[in-house]
Amino acid sequence: MERRTYSRTVIFDGDCGFCRRSIRIGRALDWFGRIWWRARLEPGVREEFPQLSDEETRNRMVSILPDGRTFGGFYAVRDILVRLPLTALPALLLYIPGVSIVGVPVYQWIARNRHRFGGRQDDQCAM
Repeated sequence: MERRTYSRTVIFDGDCGFCRRSIRIGRALDWFGRIWWRARLEPGVREEFPQLSDEETRNRMVSILPDGRTFGGFYAVRDILVRLPLTALPALLLYIPGVSIVGVPVYQWIARNRHRFGGRQDDQCAM
């Protein structure tokens, strides 16, 4: 299947209501269509990105660059937000040295508790 070139591919937990709503917002803000948004269990994702473990994609969002490098969790969110027109300038604040000291644990807490914020499609969303 031939597809256009994207600046990023984002892998997310498609079984999680909170995650799906967050991705809907991301897609709406991706005015130029630079990001390819993929649910982790979508057909072909495991084959296309064998470097990602099932556990890694279940427990955090992953942003994949065209060269194969990956960012996960807080760093993925930061990488995504800086590429969206409405969030690019505020996202630069996330690159200030030391912000990740707070950002990483906050992301991890949200990820662990995401089913409380957005419900579940099924029992696969619990961490």
